[in-house]
Amino acid sequence: MNNQRVENFLQVASKMPPTETVESPDKAFLTLFGDFKAGTKEDVIRQLYAEQFYFNDTFKTFGHIDELLKYMPETAEATEVTTVEIIDVAKSETDYYLRWVMHMKFSAAGKKIDSKSIGMTQLRFNEEGKIVLHQDYWDGAEGFYSRLPIVGFFVNYVQNRL
Repeated sequence: MNNQRVENFLQVASKMPPTETVESPDKAFLTLFGDFKAGTKEDVIRQLYAEQFYFNDTFKTFGHIDELLKYMPETAEATEVTTVEIIDVAKSETDYYLRWVMHMKFSAAGKKIDSKSIGMTQLRFNEEGKIVLHQDYWDGAEGFYSRLPIVGFFVNYVQNRL
């Protein structure tokens, strides 16, 4: 079975030049995601991301800054709290990998949800130090969907049957 999102990512990533060295990629990332509600200002997003890029957070995929400028504040407003703590940073020949813990508080169908999850973000930067590739590796079922009323019952049911 062909997964178009995977094929798209592999194609885009293979054509991008590698990241040389970026000073403190974790600090740049935390400018936006450390306290997501506070970080989703247009100037912060424009400072971090190139005009054209590949972005996938397991929910949405974007390729242009204008899409991200609309998405980030809307996503932040849908939560009470979203914070990220960086646990580890690794550099490969082409990219940085940030391992993190995310804490989210939000309401769904009148239910207060307090979720903590782990994940990793792969980042590639251009010559100006702006992000041109952002791929999250995060279990959205565990961190989000399993916490939702009704949907969570079915997600947990399927996970327990595997």
